[in-house]
Amino acid sequence: MPFENEITYVKYVKNGKEKDFNQLYDRACEDAKKYIGKEYSNIIGKEIQESNKIKHVSPVDGHEIGVFQAGSQKSVDNALKMLKDAQKPWFKSGYVNRARVMLKAADLLSRDKFLISALLAYENGKNRTEAMADVDEAIDFLRYYAVNLIENQGFVRFTGKGYDNEESMSYMKPYGVFAVIAPFNFYAITVGMVAGPLTTGNSVLLKPSSDIPLTSYLYVKTLIEAGVPPENIAFISGKGSEIGPYITSHKEVAGILFTGSRDAGISIYRNAMKDKPKVVITEMGGKDTITVTSKADINKAVNGVYRAAFGYSGQKCSACSIAYIDEKVYDEFLPKIKEATDKLVVGDPKKLESFMGPVINREAVEKFKKYSELAEKGGKVLSGGIVIEGPGNFVRPTIVTDLPADSDIIKTELFLPFLAIVKVRNLDDAIKRINESDYGLTGGIFTEDPMEIQKYFDEVEVGTIYANRERGGSTGAMVGSQPFVGWKLSGISGKGTGSFYYLQQFLREQSQTIAH
Repeated sequence: MPFENEITYVKYVKNGKEKDFNQLYDRACEDAKKYIGKEYSNIIGKEIQESNKIKHVSPVDGHEIGVFQAGSQKSVDNALKMLKDAQKPWFKSGYVNRARVMLKAADLLSRDKFLISALLAYENGKNRTEAMADVDEAIDFLRYYAVNLIENQGFVRFTGKGYDNEESMSYMKPYGVFAVIAPFNFYAITVGMVAGPLTTGNSVLLKPSSDIPLTSYLYVKTLIEAGVPPENIAFISGKGSEIGPYITSHKEVAGILFTGSRDAGISIYRNAMKDKPKVVITEMGGKDTITVTSKADINKAVNGVYRAAFGYSGQKCSACSIAYIDEKVYDEFLPKIKEATDKLVVGDPKKLESFMGPVINREAVEKFKKYSELAEKGGKVLSGGIVIEGPGNFVRPTIVTDLPADSDIIKTELFLPFLAIVKVRNLDDAIKRINESDYGLTGGIFTEDPMEIQKYFDEVEVGTIYANRERGGSTGAMVGSQPFVGWKLSGISGKGTGSFYYLQQFLREQSQTIAH
């Protein structure tokens, strides 16, 4: 069966039905209110209440979205025992059955995609087109991995005869139980990280981000509705700092998937390996760059840079943090990127005109203030640097120039709508700076010279790269077409999500031989 990307908004626009899309989204925002203000349980074979609770508030207005459970170590123990005991029957149900279940889950998410998109506006402040693209990517992950499993026949291969009287085969089998520790910024990441090990026959414990527990909870309910046995998927909300280390070091956990900061990823890796080897797959962010050469279409470059830098308030691991601009076009680029940024509408993400919603929490606002002050002292603020007063966590997209090379704004992943613009001598200078970075997640180049594109592709030490991508110069990888993979301190496995290599990470090879 062929795989096809969901791309809902694009399809509506192509068919001249953008108005219908917006009406369906607005209606879903009203429907979403039915889910607000309730208490939600942990799921460990059944609904579980904990003695301690967590209040989940919206970054848009500070209103309470719901009350969630603060998971305990006892709940983790109970969940992992259940998951381990049930893992082999799930695997033995067969790869075709598991693929069918995941395809049904994709269909159910597709059915509910406007509702989920609307809930994301309340939960993590994502605007309507970005939220829908996020949900579409989640659907794509489920379908792509299911199709990939079927195409590879469950990753079982006959390997021939070592001797005349022998028959041998390679049989890929699951490790057991995977723990998934998910980020707030992409619902699709949560969905994909759970789908990979689950599709291949492992059981999964999901510890969602404390900033999107509601949509994560509903995803687990959807998986169970689709046919995943309740004993093979557990949902335990709680503060990562409190139960995260207990989960990752637990003896019953065979593997861990994590997306988040570099420091947290390295800590998880070390903690997981204390007692025995485990599979640890991490994506640990980036300090992503876009290079604009003297041969670029400047208008195209401006669009690609601001969309990559300020889409979802810069809270993407693929967001453009630094723009390296050739000195020959620097003075032409600067006023144009300032003009484009000054025009961006910041506001309630549920409103049609809003390009940028809030940052995720008050800690992010305080961090924004800190780096705005640093930008004023160490460089020149070209645009933004302002916290918008009132309810919610709103800030203006910010551009800073003339920073020293050792500035924290240049070196540190901020996860904020912050763009540093750096003048470079030429493409070689930009490539040298890119390769000196600790990170290597995404990047892009704008140039009309094919030789410059090839040089950039040949030489940059970055996992996911684009050329002349006006819709987002360093962002927006599509499942199946653009594997999303980080090099260096941006990731551990060297295998990308949405890639034909992804599923094999959750399987270990067993060599089987029968002599006659």
